Amino acid sequence: MARYFISTTNHVTVMDEEGVELPSHGALRDLLRRVLTELLRDEGDLTGVNEYSAHAYDEAGRLVMVARASFSVTDQ
Repeated sequence: MARYFISTTNHVTVMDEEGVELPSHGALRDLLRRVLTELLRDEGDLTGVNEYSAHAYDEAGRLVMVARASFSVTDQ
């Protein structure tokens, strides 16, 4: 299993210092999807920020995956 370190950004960047071990890139993709969905749900209302990104790095510090999520509502 590989260890990945994930940073999240919503105008402020938070770096993961511990990392997480995952069996595949597919598992990493699923984790990033869940993390961004939770951020939008839990922090979007509190902060008013509706766009988040996550960057995943391997143990050597190489960027291996980037995910972005945004949400918008428009009154008609």
